[in-house]
Amino acid sequence: MGKAQKLKEQRKLEKITETTEKKAKKRKIEIIVVVVVLVLVLGTVAFFYLNRIHKEKIIMENLVSATIETTKGNIELQLDRNAAPKTVDNFVKLAKERFYDGTTFHRVVKDFVIQGGDPLSKDNDPTNDGTGGPGYLFADEINPKSIGVPDETIQQLEAAGYKYDYSLTSLPNKVGVIAMANAGPDTNGSQFFIITTQDQPNLNGRHTVFGNVTNGMDVVRQIEQGDIINKVVINN
Repeated sequence: MGKAQKLKEQRKLEKITETTEKKAKKRKIEIIVVVVVLVLVLGTVAFFYLNRIHKEKIIMENLVSATIETTKGNIELQLDRNAAPKTVDNFVKLAKERFYDGTTFHRVVKDFVIQGGDPLSKDNDPTNDGTGGPGYLFADEINPKSIGVPDETIQQLEAAGYKYDYSLTSLPNKVGVIAMANAGPDTNGSQFFIITTQDQPNLNGRHTVFGNVTNGMDVVRQIEQGDIINKVVINN
């Protein structure tokens, strides 16, 4: 083989080597890109999954199980601090203090509500039933926009003295909810009602809903005026 031929072969070999190295480098870059993309995708998925789990944990931690034990049977409740934290805490406090023990459902309106929680319902004077409370009043916890109250209605209610917290996610006044009875804006105390057979959208924006019945709606619908609340038990 002559000198020219050897040089030609050498250049050919160098070209093959260079091409091989370029392919190897390109392949390496492609692998790195794939790995980076996979890490980003998996990281994003993990972030949103853990964030969702965290939010669900917070929601679950803010749910309180309670039981109203009555002469007709038990009414199981799930109270929601996410919707009305101060209202739930007030109900839990009063229940643990046995405030509700021996009170009655002093107001029952067919196909509307059963209402209880008045300490004066324990005495022998029915004329004062519905006027009692724990000795203090506290503010409403309502976001009317989150439950679809029209802007015009919101303006009318605000003009009537209602003040709203638009950071909350409120619950609407539907069948099976427990809500605070009141005598107008920011007059919550101890009295509550449970809606029995028909949704009551006309109460949205006026009453703080703080939970719902999870078991015992048959008991709710059997309640008559004067039926006794033996006690309210907080289960967790």
